[in-house]
Amino acid sequence: MRRQRQTAFTLIELLVVIAIIAVIAAILFPVFASARDKARQAGCLSNLRQIGQALHLYVQDWDERLPIACTWGRTVMGPDMVKACAQESVPPGTPHNTYLGPEQTPPRFIQELLHPYVRNAEIWFCPSHWKERHYEDDPTRGTYGYNGASYVWNWEPDPTWSTDPNPFSNRKPIIISGMAVAAIPKPAEAPTLFDDPPFNPVKEPCTSLGYLQPSHAKGLNVLYADTHVKYNRFTGRVSTKDDTPGHCMENWAAEHSWEGFYE
Repeated sequence: MRRQRQTAFTLIELLVVIAIIAVIAAILFPVFASARDKARQAGCLSNLRQIGQALHLYVQDWDERLPIACTWGRTVMGPDMVKACAQESVPPGTPHNTYLGPEQTPPRFIQELLHPYVRNAEIWFCPSHWKERHYEDDPTRGTYGYNGASYVWNWEPDPTWSTDPNPFSNRKPIIISGMAVAAIPKPAEAPTLFDDPPFNPVKEPCTSLGYLQPSHAKGLNVLYADTHVKYNRFTGRVSTKDDTPGHCMENWAAEHSWEGFYE
């Protein structure tokens, strides 16, 4: 009786198969990462659309004026604003990793002022963020959960921070909280709320600094004063008036947050 010879892969054949799998994985992983980022960016855009609807209703109820929100956010305000932005529900000494939802009293920040119009606390957080992340990845700063939102209220647009010369570079910054929409020269170009951080690391050392990494790889979502939402792509141009070492990042807020508010 003749025995059948069993065939098996040789070591070289196995190595070839492993190499092929590694090449395919190297090709597909960036594709999957890009698709995941795109999905998060779309979810973030949806959040801002709902917030835009709430802003529209607020403006209608309050004589066509923007909400009187207290600074850019709870974790961003300077010591001079602590008293003005004080809240009974957030006593001094509240741990900076405490999650503070939009039902604080009295309402001071944008998520609290718009809460009656959109009762969904989760839309204030971009899917690319998590509440436990500290602002600028600094454990001495508050978390985004403590801030109550991962989006930034464009409290004080300042055209003097723009790298490129512009017609308004000699104008003073303005406060948009409580501003009449009719007083905004171009509401469709005037940002009110956007992703944080609004940075695009262009070169080292910025590309290695975690706290500068944007919510989305190629741009950020922005809610404008006319309540429409748009995804803005980064240009890749370095901003020269930021305080990062070597001027190694694009600062979208410095370059664009003032647009539409001046004439």
